[in-house]
Amino acid sequence: MAPVEAEEAPLWIPKNASISQTTIFREQINERYNVSLSTYEQLWGWACSNRGAFWSEVWDFENLIGTKGSPPYVDESARPSSNPTWFPDASLNWAENQLRHHSTHPDNIALIQISESYPGWTPPAKKVTQRELYALVGRLQRSMKQSGLQKGDRVAYWGGNTLEAVVVLLATSSLGGIFSSAAADFGTDGVIERMTQIRPKLLFVTNGVVYNAAPRPLLPLLPVLLKNLEYPPEKVVIVNHLSEELVPFPSGLAKEVVGWEEYLNKGDGEVEFVRMGFNEPIWILFSSGTTGKPKAIVVSKVPYVQLIHVLIMQHRQGGMLIDSLRESHIAGDIGRGDVYFYYTTP
Repeated sequence: MAPVEAEEAPLWIPKNASISQTTIFREQINERYNVSLSTYEQLWGWACSNRGAFWSEVWDFENLIGTKGSPPYVDESARPSSNPTWFPDASLNWAENQLRHHSTHPDNIALIQISESYPGWTPPAKKVTQRELYALVGRLQRSMKQSGLQKGDRVAYWGGNTLEAVVVLLATSSLGGIFSSAAADFGTDGVIERMTQIRPKLLFVTNGVVYNAAPRPLLPLLPVLLKNLEYPPEKVVIVNHLSEELVPFPSGLAKEVVGWEEYLNKGDGEVEFVRMGFNEPIWILFSSGTTGKPKAIVVSKVPYVQLIHVLIMQHRQGGMLIDSLRESHIAGDIGRGDVYFYYTTP
């Protein structure tokens, strides 16, 4: 092999590639399919030529909870532009797979929340175990069920990247609902454009965020948002991310507005998981809106025109689950105890 030029040198090389998840997965493919793939490029080429088999192996390698169904797992002759159906007979739930470690590793840290500080307020890191996260999702799920949330209903979140955002997403997915969010730096017009299209049944809002060492209250904008929605959410839940002294509660808000702790169910119990098809929608993501009104990303074949009067296609729950595991675990080699830092809006 020719020496690697300095400008082509990899940015990072694993300490022991022979025990990486990619190597273990490649060796499993070799054994099961009687092939001799020796490099990542060869594995990639095999995956492109055997798409159904590749993703079936990822399912098994990751021990997904659910029913995979029988092959063929995709029409191999279909072109990407036809948006073929994957795992047509599968049944699973995205949130069930995300929360599966609550019983096997209950005391492991599931999530660490780090929030930006501002003068006079330095929030501590918030660490949540697998057991605690599961319990929080269960409490919120029971509250959502009491609110009448059903499969296909939309739930929106507007605010900071907090623990509560993760809990809302997991609880929504557990019941077959569809999640969508708007970043805290959106003005009310941007949020209105998104909420108008999806008509969320429930809306969760953080009372504010911190950016560039300055608090940015959101509650003063909430009355304007609700007033301009033709179909406002049935209930609005406020997450107190900033201190209540800093963000006073505006007068005149609708009686449907409640606080996070007030809304959460106080009881304990198991989380219910509604298993659905692989191609069912899990969330709605929008374009930036720089070329007109925000547009949803088109990746699923589920037509929601009858529900929301706009042809919006959502991400598939199965695809989001299996590809994130392929990316983070198999390719990224992230394992139990590793910390993955992700800086973003929700």
